[in-house]
Amino acid sequence: MAGNGKDVIVTLRRAVEHRLGHGVSSPNQFKELGTEIERCTGRSVSVSTLMRLWGYVNSDVNPNVTTLDTLAAYAGFRDYASITTGFDDENGSDDVMTGHINVDEELKARDHVMLRWQPGRECLVRYMGGGQWVVERSERTKLVVGDTFTCHLMVQGHPLYLDNLVHCSQDPRCYVCGTNHGVHYEVIKADEVCDTQD
Repeated sequence: MAGNGKDVIVTLRRAVEHRLGHGVSSPNQFKELGTEIERCTGRSVSVSTLMRLWGYVNSDVNPNVTTLDTLAAYAGFRDYASITTGFDDENGSDDVMTGHINVDEELKARDHVMLRWQPGRECLVRYMGGGQWVVERSERTKLVVGDTFTCHLMVQGHPLYLDNLVHCSQDPRCYVCGTNHGVHYEVIKADEVCDTQD
């Protein structure tokens, strides 16, 4: 199938695992992933399909576009096509993931991230460690100060998926920021926040 290159699939799998928070290599983990995908996107992908896509079971069957779009949406992309356009056909290089934060590896507790998306929305969030965040400032968004959520991966210019969002003491839910035009972020390290407050 066109655009279903190995490099793109590897990038998609990597982004999905980043959002899930760990690798996927056992039947229970594939089941967990399938449950999370359905919970957060409202669309289902069978465990057997996930196992084939990850190479856990051998198969010559290519995944269909609907499956790839669903995985891409879960990983924070608009759709599968938006991943393939990030590849340079001439040299096969992958620049899709260059503008991203792998939260667990790159941030420390008390670091902040300023999130901006259209139209004119801004949200300052503080990292608490373990993929957990709290909203400290919000302008023209549905998020409010004190909301908490889980997020392990931020991709520059793509929708941002917030898992386990606790909003105004309501039950946890999934929430998507920047569905149409993506979210742009700016990292503010903890020492920089202290400097600006002095």
